[in-house]
Amino acid sequence: MLTENSALGTPPDSHGDGVSAHMHRRILRYHWDNPGIVGQDPHDLSLHISGRDDMSYDVTRGLCVLPRDESWSEGFYEAYVDKCTVGPVAGGDPSNPRIDVIWIRANDLDFDDRPEGENADGSLLPPTNRIEVGVTQGTPAKTPAEPAIPERAWRLGAMLVPAGATKTASATPYGDIDYATPYGAEMGIIARVAENKDGQASSNPPYKNPILNHTAFFPTDRNILLHAYLCVSTPTKTSSHNTRGVAAVQFYVDGEKYTTRKVEYTEAWVTHEVTASIQVPAGRHTFGLAMYNEEGNGYVTHFSHNDPDDRGNYYVGRVLVIKDEGVAR
Repeated sequence: MLTENSALGTPPDSHGDGVSAHMHRRILRYHWDNPGIVGQDPHDLSLHISGRDDMSYDVTRGLCVLPRDESWSEGFYEAYVDKCTVGPVAGGDPSNPRIDVIWIRANDLDFDDRPEGENADGSLLPPTNRIEVGVTQGTPAKTPAEPAIPERAWRLGAMLVPAGATKTASATPYGDIDYATPYGAEMGIIARVAENKDGQASSNPPYKNPILNHTAFFPTDRNILLHAYLCVSTPTKTSSHNTRGVAAVQFYVDGEKYTTRKVEYTEAWVTHEVTASIQVPAGRHTFGLAMYNEEGNGYVTHFSHNDPDDRGNYYVGRVLVIKDEGVAR
């Protein structure tokens, strides 16, 4: 009987002690926060989908982490495939667009997995360990939806096929792509959203809705750092140089105010920095930045085109940076 205490790299011996395929999948599960496409090689994006001058799709070589089951309890496969072509699919509907989904699936003889398709006599194809890459054609509609893909398949991406298409080169990528994340890894800067306006004055009465927004998808619960750069001053300078005011800077998450920071501005053109840390659950989230005058006669923003790094060397206007700081566990 195979033991549940095994070391990767140790094959089963005559007593059955060692790493079975089942245990191998379980070990891989601990290496990844979530399944999905793994990065890229030095020459091309991993498993990148592109159209052609016919009705097939090209898929570049690459690696994908695949779950054995929906609950992930049976562990993960790491599936590598060379560059391949999938299809063909039918030409575009004369009137409506559709969505085609390209997918990958790891078959496993231990589970009696069979690939898509039939033999010439209509019987099912035999069980296999072969990795499949395929495409499922969608249904044309004014507002098309993605079709369901085969059981155990993992979605690599989708392509929106316009009405009347005679080649997939006219199709465009549709929707998000799920990338595998190593356990605990930080994804770094997710977005930099900039207003890039010089002389933008605070409103009276104050406008309190977010002025900078960005939506991002996260495969697991994440720690997020929101970082705002704000170059503001009083509208004019006085001989006493002592005019000042206070602005409220608010971070929003999914349309709700998360926290408020205060910036005391003066006559000097200074870039202020404020931050907020938050944990968000897996899924799609929208982050926003609001700013309005709270005390004093108001402020104006300052922006120049010579600010490559947000470090205050020039004038940044107003900028929101969203940074992923790793899994929230």
